[in-house]
Amino acid sequence: MGAYDTMVAGLSGAGLALLGIITVHGTSEYHLNAAQMHEQLQSSAETALAEAGQSWAVLELNGQRATLTGSPPSVEAAEAARVAVLQSSGEGGILWGGIWSVETAFDEIRPIPTVSPYVWRAIKSPDGSIILVGSAPDDEIKTALATYAADLSGRAPDDRVTLALGVPEGDWAGTARFGMDQLALLDSGEARLTDYELKLSGIAMDSTARIQAAATVANLVEPWRGVPNIDGPSLWKAEHVDGTLVLSGSCETLEERAEIAEIAATYFDGPIVDQMSVASSDYEQWIQGVRLGLPHFSQFESGEMEFQPEGQGFKFEGEATSSTLQFLREDMASLEGDYAVAITAETVTVTLDEIATVELSEDPLEACQTSFDLIMDANAVVFNRGSAEISRESGLTLDKIMAVSATCADTLAFEVGGHTDNSGDRTANVTLSEARAQAVANYMAATGFDTARLIVQGYGPDQPKLDNATPEGRAANRRIEFKVQEWNE
Repeated sequence: MGAYDTMVAGLSGAGLALLGIITVHGTSEYHLNAAQMHEQLQSSAETALAEAGQSWAVLELNGQRATLTGSPPSVEAAEAARVAVLQSSGEGGILWGGIWSVETAFDEIRPIPTVSPYVWRAIKSPDGSIILVGSAPDDEIKTALATYAADLSGRAPDDRVTLALGVPEGDWAGTARFGMDQLALLDSGEARLTDYELKLSGIAMDSTARIQAAATVANLVEPWRGVPNIDGPSLWKAEHVDGTLVLSGSCETLEERAEIAEIAATYFDGPIVDQMSVASSDYEQWIQGVRLGLPHFSQFESGEMEFQPEGQGFKFEGEATSSTLQFLREDMASLEGDYAVAITAETVTVTLDEIATVELSEDPLEACQTSFDLIMDANAVVFNRGSAEISRESGLTLDKIMAVSATCADTLAFEVGGHTDNSGDRTANVTLSEARAQAVANYMAATGFDTARLIVQGYGPDQPKLDNATPEGRAANRRIEFKVQEWNE
């Protein structure tokens, strides 16, 4: 043992007793005995750890020497915990009083990612069990939320939460517990905390519970924002479950049940489970909404389609490509009758294998132009013959256009150019090419793209890509092209 360690070891045994008869910082304002001093140092150090956001650290005091253990989320967090304890009762060190030294015996520091948005979810099944997924900032909060879920449901949750940095400031854990409190009022559903937004969705058979949960969530105090989306029982439902499309609820007749099953088989490429029953109801003509919506919902990657006559009418949730959602909106807008339509699905991005080798960071304008050229060379926007109406078979191409536009810098603008072959009247072709370019721009705008960054131009037959003398050349000349340029707001 070195001279310094020998001195510290001796002082640590007698230091607290000595501090019982002298002042803490060289003043004579108060006196503490050894036990009181130990309690004060412990309290100050634990408070300092909490205020520094290092609640993962475990503190042990031996005299005025501290030892920290635990699993730090990062090297920076480990150092922040050490400094917080050292300076929790003064400047730290033997000469300055308070904590003399801080030894650390941390577990191996695990790489914890930073995520944005910061999402945590509690999912309640109809049998009352709870699944926890998403992110939590540390093991202590993760365990506390799992314990809280167990207390509410009477059984241990399926805890799939992983640690991640980036948690919003404020009482995030308290807001998550609040979400589970309201979820407990539902028969099934989900409390989803995304950054500062808490969305409570699900089904409550009891109208009183439904009203109470919705009102409580809607009145969530800032900076948190509550979004209730709670329904009564569904009459009919389609749901994606582990690659299977499940049909449930009741239909008016055997013929309608068979028709719905046939629609699903036509548009869904996978197994279908038919759990539908036949029963009369007071709700007429609702099957028309199924005829319009189920073909598109069958293309969703996940989610539910429901008919809730006492709730939101036809409701769509889940994940789908931008073209699937846009075509769904267009068709459901034609639904006649008093049934509302709520589409709250999230957009998923398609894979862009064509531009896998493009380096987007070196020259943003050139990279964006190259990306559009590669996508449009391999894919085509198809229009109904002789018109500017985009054919539904162009869905994948439209998805790729939106995905490419999202990869380009937001300082760039896009000219959408329409082209035709030389068949027919030139003036009519110019008009048609501009109308088709405008249709593509309208689609981009409808799916959320900033219209200020779009320029529409019709070139007609004036810029052929290939020779118009062959059918293949004329087909290649009927096209949509994108020209990328700097955007001046």
